[in-house]
Amino acid sequence: MTLINPFTERGRITDPERFAGRWSELSLIFERLEAGRPVLISGGPAIGKSSLLTHITQSAAVNLEIPELRAYYLDLRGAESAAQVYETLAKSVGQRGDTVAALELGLVAAGDPVLICLDNAEAAVAAGWGDRLLEALARVVRGGSMFLVVALAGAPPALSERFAMLSLGALAPTEVRLLIETYLDGTGVAFTPAELRAIAELSGAHPAYVQRAAYHLFQSKIDPAQDWQAAYRAEVRSRPIPGAALPPAVFEGADRGRVTQSSYSDGDERRSGQAPQQLPLPEISSMLSAVVALVLVVALYLATGSWPVALAAGVAGLIGTSLWQRQRRYKP
Repeated sequence: MTLINPFTERGRITDPERFAGRWSELSLIFERLEAGRPVLISGGPAIGKSSLLTHITQSAAVNLEIPELRAYYLDLRGAESAAQVYETLAKSVGQRGDTVAALELGLVAAGDPVLICLDNAEAAVAAGWGDRLLEALARVVRGGSMFLVVALAGAPPALSERFAMLSLGALAPTEVRLLIETYLDGTGVAFTPAELRAIAELSGAHPAYVQRAAYHLFQSKIDPAQDWQAAYRAEVRSRPIPGAALPPAVFEGADRGRVTQSSYSDGDERRSGQAPQQLPLPEISSMLSAVVALVLVVALYLATGSWPVALAAGVAGLIGTSLWQRQRRYKP
């Protein structure tokens, strides 16, 4: 029997039977869509944004329990303007025009709900028109005639409209196992629990690196003389994923780095990209000492009727208090 390596697929997963995992992320996304919120998915290169967006398009009607839902996936790479995007979206719902108003008219005429999934929005944002496009589409969502999910690489832009934010991270260990077993189904090959753990460690549970590690392990099943871990490390070092950090375990003997998991935000905060500068509050101990000394001077003057005696006692008290504070501050 000739074994055919199933892990040759690189890039976006379009076969719904080969999509696995991301349960918590999908639950959050569909929950926010049901609540009428647009969703913005961000993350590093090849972390699985496009595959997730494709799966959302394919499964939304079932998960949202809207059988008549029409779902569209649109890759924004190569898009030249917001007008071009509006024209494409309006055409999909049977309307002519290249404005957001034309899209809204088409949605109203269509009657049935529509889901729009926009992928690779980072180029449009970098070109200067993507922010306005996303904000305009988010306002359409508020009108109740459209669902919207957007995916982009890198940090999300600051938008005036509230998006539910999802930062996509590494797979959970059970998701790594399930993804691999989905590809192995029907091949007659099985990976041992120890091999699955080794794949998760070597890949940092990054989906694209999981695919590469699984490919080399499968090749070792075809040719037992092959050192699959060495072959995987060599490939990753020579051809890393552009823009993605190398998994620490690629370097033999390296410390195992912490894997970044997915994180969620409801989009209420307005981030500037930097922590706010914190100004130190003035110490009140020195001011308190001065107040105590002044009270002492006044009390002594009232008691003795002599300013020189009162001032001398006040100065002595101030010096004594300062020495005590300094000793307390530097006490080990």
